[in-house]
Amino acid sequence: MNSVVPASVSQAAGAGVAGTLARGFNPGLQGMRGLAILLVLLNHAEVAGFHGGFVGVDIFFVISGYLIGGLLLREHERSGGIDLWAFYARRVRRLLPAAALVLAVTVVGIRLLYAPQEQDELLSSARAAALYAANLWFASRPTDYFGGHTEANPALHLWSLAVEEQFYLFWPVLMLLAVRFARATPRRVTGVLVVVLGGLSFVACGVVSLVNFKYAFFLTPFRIWEFGAGMAVAVWPGLATRWSPRTVAAMGWAAFGILVAVSLLFDGRMRFPGFWAGLPVAAAALLLVVVQHGGQSAVGRLLQSWPIRRLGDCSYSVYLWHWPVLIGAALVVPRPDAWLTVCLILLSIGLGALSYRFVEQPFMHSLFPGRPSRQVVFAGLALCVAVAAAAQFSRGFIHVGPEQERFQRAARWDATEASGCLTLADAVDQPPCEFGPAEPKATVVLFGDSHASQWFVPFEQLARQQQFRLVVLTKSACPSVDVPVAVYTTLADYRECSIWREKMFQRIERLKPDVVVMASSSGYNIRPDRWQAGLDRSVERLQRLDARVGYVRDIPFPGFDVPGCHARAAWRAWSTDGACTYRAADEEARIAPLAEAEAAVLAQRNARFINLSSAICSEPVCRTARDGMVMFKDRNHLTEEFARSLAPQLQAPLLDLLRASPAAARFRAPAG
Repeated sequence: MNSVVPASVSQAAGAGVAGTLARGFNPGLQGMRGLAILLVLLNHAEVAGFHGGFVGVDIFFVISGYLIGGLLLREHERSGGIDLWAFYARRVRRLLPAAALVLAVTVVGIRLLYAPQEQDELLSSARAAALYAANLWFASRPTDYFGGHTEANPALHLWSLAVEEQFYLFWPVLMLLAVRFARATPRRVTGVLVVVLGGLSFVACGVVSLVNFKYAFFLTPFRIWEFGAGMAVAVWPGLATRWSPRTVAAMGWAAFGILVAVSLLFDGRMRFPGFWAGLPVAAAALLLVVVQHGGQSAVGRLLQSWPIRRLGDCSYSVYLWHWPVLIGAALVVPRPDAWLTVCLILLSIGLGALSYRFVEQPFMHSLFPGRPSRQVVFAGLALCVAVAAAAQFSRGFIHVGPEQERFQRAARWDATEASGCLTLADAVDQPPCEFGPAEPKATVVLFGDSHASQWFVPFEQLARQQQFRLVVLTKSACPSVDVPVAVYTTLADYRECSIWREKMFQRIERLKPDVVVMASSSGYNIRPDRWQAGLDRSVERLQRLDARVGYVRDIPFPGFDVPGCHARAAWRAWSTDGACTYRAADEEARIAPLAEAEAAVLAQRNARFINLSSAICSEPVCRTARDGMVMFKDRNHLTEEFARSLAPQLQAPLLDLLRASPAAARFRAPAG
């Protein structure tokens, strides 16, 4: 997911640079906006074929640099300076009223739709968004921008407005100072700034994306080069005049080809933006050349066509409304069908059109005419503070009652966290994690990632009952299967996992356990053949120690925040029958390829494949609560309470492994 319709979405009045723009409004620019918002909208609605549609944000940044950067440059050339108050007043009139309305509605929606324990964090983000600091807020949190809708923040999309306003807070001042001290023409100085700052920003963006792409994604310094690409077209408009109409037409088709490829091939698993963002940015720059000089080409005529141009007119408001609409719907129907998706898209466009007609246009052109620019700016600041204050004030009325506390407890792993046995991402070793009687009859190792750790509570219970020593070796997002994985927060190589896994193998070799039970998540996006080979290596290495090996098949899980879903339903007094369920067929289709590969290895190695899927869901539609218990602590892990209830299902295969182990002669499992 991704988005933005920043100030680039503002009207193009006075924004001419060359060619037709010099004479006034250019409908091709509206078409570019329409194309960008269409990509974003279809991507966020999770329409197949638009996985990479989030690059619409990059197109908007390029358009913004072209329009606003060109506007500032021409003003400086014409008048010898920049009227900062007038510039910021125009932006206040254009952007703030519609954003404030949507944010106010979002605050109300948070209070009505979300559970009390969720509201504090969400209202904090709304406050930051009202002050145009949403990008900083999300960068400071463990935000998964490309995660599912049911866990997304309804104000997440406003990060992009913050990036743009932060950029234009300093750029005009920088232009003024640079021209004054450089004693050169505004165009030459602006060109130098674009090349130097844009180049540094591009390199920094690529490097930081390799380290932690979240910072490169959200923070303004790493997006400057995208604005700069648009400014470059505005600063040197004459370069395009050297190309023939046929060349410009080819540029348009090349840009469309790039955007089609990006939409099909890009997805949230990339370290975006990074150097990859150069592709959509280059495509946007090529389209700007077509807008300037290729209006009669096929692509130029397409961008000027009525449907795409009208969508571009209201693209800013469509952007503002579409995300709260999609997220609000996901709270009720986590996985909408095709018809509901179409309705949500049409609703977003309809609300955007109404907002454009009755909010954007009046405030831009007719309401409060003739007001001094300073008054407009201060009024805008006051409105920002008022919305932020309303969000902050609402936080004081949050009350979590006993029923909601039950859902909060379900979202915690108290025993697991107290044990300290689930090590975090940066750890490369494991503390001693041994449980059971002082004189055990056997040793069992539980080995894997957090999907192994979710079985700690029932395994610890069985260790006491069956008199064996339990050794827990688990690390977050690090499978016991011998395959390289990426860090889930940065998508970089998870070097700590490889080091930790090797150390755990060595520890197991020293322990010489009777049984090793492995478990790993099925969500690593690794090909089944590679996963199969990695599992074979792990099992073969463990069996060389004469240990019996069991492997717990990954569980079917809902993919949405289960305690949050139940808490919201209880808060709204709505039935959870439809909202907090998931389809078994969808999960089986996801898990089956890896599970088949795992079963093949385990059968060949004479190891035990433990499948508890039917104990979790045996119906076509799977529930997420049973006998008063919430079954999942989040989107893909069992609650400790429910996992403990599955101890009887784990006991039989575990006892089979122990009776077949080297400890069989001395191990006699007591009844029960």
